[in-house]
Amino acid sequence: MKFFVFILMFIQLSWGADATLEVVKATEGLSPLAIEDSSTQPSELTQRFAKMLVADMNVVSLFNVDESYAQNSFDSTTAASIHKNAQYILRYRLSNDGAGGVNADVKLLQNGRELFFKNYILKQSEMAVFLSHTIAYDINAKLGGSPIDWIKRKVLFVRLTSPKHSEIIAADYTLSYQRVIVTGGMYGFAKWANREQSDLYYTSLADFKPTIYKMNLQSGKKEKIISSDGMAVCSDVSEDSHRLLLTMAPNGQPDIFLYDLPSGSKTQITNYSGIDVNGQFMGDGSIAFVSNRLGYPNVFSTRAGSNAVSQLVYQGKSNSSLSAYKNFLVYKARENSATFAGNSFNLHLLSLNSGNIRRLTASGENDFPRFSPDGEAILYIKQDGSRSSVGIIRFGLSKSFIFPLKIGKIQSIDW
Repeated sequence: MKFFVFILMFIQLSWGADATLEVVKATEGLSPLAIEDSSTQPSELTQRFAKMLVADMNVVSLFNVDESYAQNSFDSTTAASIHKNAQYILRYRLSNDGAGGVNADVKLLQNGRELFFKNYILKQSEMAVFLSHTIAYDINAKLGGSPIDWIKRKVLFVRLTSPKHSEIIAADYTLSYQRVIVTGGMYGFAKWANREQSDLYYTSLADFKPTIYKMNLQSGKKEKIISSDGMAVCSDVSEDSHRLLLTMAPNGQPDIFLYDLPSGSKTQITNYSGIDVNGQFMGDGSIAFVSNRLGYPNVFSTRAGSNAVSQLVYQGKSNSSLSAYKNFLVYKARENSATFAGNSFNLHLLSLNSGNIRRLTASGENDFPRFSPDGEAILYIKQDGSRSSVGIIRFGLSKSFIFPLKIGKIQSIDW
């Protein structure tokens, strides 16, 4: 059961009430922006929406965002008095559509001049945070900011609810919105099946053997993919969605397998008497994975049909968490307490082309790193003392953002 304990390590997360944003970034030189509520009937939703936009516009990283709430006429060319020093004004007007949805008029002003206007229709008011994400995406695109396609994507995570029960949840990237999509048993390791996020893979532990299922998010229809003694986990999906990297243990110890969906065939990639888990597709056709070949978890690579295995990471110990995008790796490493104040698990970014390593976090226990599909950002979970958060790292801009969590126990996360 050693490998099972290794894989199924849980982290305990405690909540704050709201997704209040803590930003680690420099704001010098950024133009001041304020957000104003122009809704005809201000409500708890319209006021909360201002906080959502503050968080998203901070993540956009084009402005120094004023977090003070104010109301103002939608057609006014001047800012509210509290925002008199703002160069940019982002103004919104929300109204109920009478069927549980929301209509939103949004404009961006620069020194009184309209730069952007758009009307949005949201069918479900409880998904207002996705409306905020879409507005931030559109404004960023209008002003030519760095790509943030990931801001509109859904996040999957598995939450342990009791010793033998868990549930799979779809959420936004701040985990403010959450929708339970699989419940009533013991599940794990949810993974999006395609870029469109229409389907997902997950492991069921309720069957006689651990079994990987594929489920359609809209219909809830599921199909069995494969079962295996010991464990069965989908750790990565190829860019064309046709191949899966699986961790299975048919002979008692976990190894990496390549599964071809069209044919249903599987190829064993590793064959080691210890632990090989968490296979990730790399841009050069190789496969990165975590193994205990050195007596502790570390990152290696191999190729299908090859017996050669190469060590990729030479820094830190207990490198048990990994994500890959083309020729970049982000991994968790336990730091030496002589270098930092106490042992911490920090995330590092490795370029396989140059060999350069960049530390992305500085303190606490940072886990479950996941590249966005476009490689522009990294999602992760941060435990710092009694405080737990979801983090976003925009490493191209050298900026990171932290949202306090209220989750329970997380077992895996994907976006």
